[in-house]
This record gives sequence, structure tokens and C-alpha cells, in this order.
Amino acid sequence: MGYLFVSYSRWDRRDNPILDRLLVDLRTAGVGLWLVPDDLPPGIDWQEAKPQGLENADGLLYLFGRSLAKTSQIASELRVARDLGIPITVVVVTERAALLLPEHAAEFEGLPIFSMLGDYDGAVKDLIAALPRTVKPNGNRGAVQPAAPPKSRGYVFISYAEEDSAFVDTLRTFLAEKGYGYWDFQASDRNFHTQLFLELEEVIKNATATLSVLSPDWKKSTWTAKEYIFSEEVGTPVFLLMSREMGPTLVTAGVPYIDFTRDEALGFSRLDRELARKGLI
Repeated sequence: MGYLFVSYSRWDRRDNPILDRLLVDLRTAGVGLWLVPDDLPPGIDWQEAKPQGLENADGLLYLFGRSLAKTSQIASELRVARDLGIPITVVVVTERAALLLPEHAAEFEGLPIFSMLGDYDGAVKDLIAALPRTVKPNGNRGAVQPAAPPKSRGYVFISYAEEDSAFVDTLRTFLAEKGYGYWDFQASDRNFHTQLFLELEEVIKNATATLSVLSPDWKKSTWTAKEYIFSEEVGTPVFLLMSREMGPTLVTAGVPYIDFTRDEALGFSRLDRELARKGLI
């Protein structure tokens, strides 16, 4: 059986129960879905896995909410699906999005559009009937699919200076063991359809946590302090990891950090406990 790649905004999912209800009802009906972070294999680069998930999909389910309308990265998924010839289905999940539909008339031209705002049960039934046959239980895509791989807990945004790459390699191994994917500027694929700062904003907003790797070079970087401050502003949990002594700095003054400089194993043990304390493990 195939699957639908699901485009959505985390903010719409957080603020609107209809979106999660729809995902549950589709899965209960046996519809194959693939979305970030729920269906990411653990321990991989999120930015690499996402395009592969879209390229291998039998359809794109575009959950159009208020926040999604403002998200350039999600809009790029719609454009890529068109280029690949993947069937696209638009589902309106918020009242604000319904009001914005006229502004997106050209973008959605020729696409089937369903609204979950009226007769929800009837809309879900109609939606399932219109989906590609291969994403439904009785579809015929070919060989029986193997058991699903373990799912990721989401991805973390790694903020660091290039000089700390050796420590970050060890950090990625730890994240894989704990079931997380990751995104970092040095290793992850860039979205060249948007400006860097806009891409970073969306990546940080949707991350499970930000891991800021502190060092003298972190302090010199023109980006890392901004990434830390922005993470705090949008409510993404931040963990400060001292990989090399850097001395006091105003931007993190008074903020607790996890020390890896004396005993790295002890540092990872503490990071494990802190992630658990935050409910992230």
C-alpha cells in the first residue's frame, strides 16, 4: 500500500483539534500517511528525509490552515508535487483558511478542495473516496509492504559553529539512539527557494528542541546567538551544551548549561535526563 505525504503547519496542528482528528480518522480508515515528525525514521537528517518522503508518495494531502498559508516551505512542497506529477488534494481545516481561499485561487487551480468545517463526517467520507486508490487498504500498489520502521520522536535543531563539528558528530549518534532526527546548517540540505533567515525560522519553530553547542567559536558566530534567542521567543525548548570552555557571555548570562568539557559521557547522561524532564523522551 502507498501513502499520502501530508503538508501541514505545526501551529495549525497545535491550535486546531480538527487537524489531529482528521489524521486519526484517516489512519483508522487505513489510509497510508507520511508526515513530519510522526513518520521520520529515527537518527536521520530531517531535511534529507522529507524530500524523499514526498518523491515516493502516491499523493500530497495539503492541510490548508491559517498558518500554512503563510509558510513558504510548505508552499514549496506543493510546487514540488506539481513538478513531480503527484496527485494533490487540498483540505481546509480552519475558518480563517476558508476566508483566504480566494487569495490562493491560482495556486489551487484545478485541485480538489474539501472542507472539514461543515458536515465533518460526510466530508471525511467524501475525501477518502476521492483519494488515490493505492493509499487505501484495498489498493493495489504491488508487493506486501514490510513492517514499518521505528518512528522518530521528531527532529532537533542543532545550532553550532563549524569548528565544533567533531562534537556534533557524537551528538548526532546520541540523538539517533534516542530516536531523534536532526537539522543543522552545515549538514542539512538547504531550501534555495527562500531566504536563509526565513528557512531557519520555520525549521526552529517546528523543531522538538534546539541544541546550542557552546564554545568560543559559537560566541564569535553571527548566527548562533540569534538562533538561541529566536528559539526562546517562539517557545522551542533550548538546551545549552558546553562543548569547549568559552567564558561568560551576555546572551546566555545566568542560563544553566550542560557541561561536556570535563566528562563527555556524564554530559550526555545529563542531557538524557534533561530531555526526559522536559517530556521529550
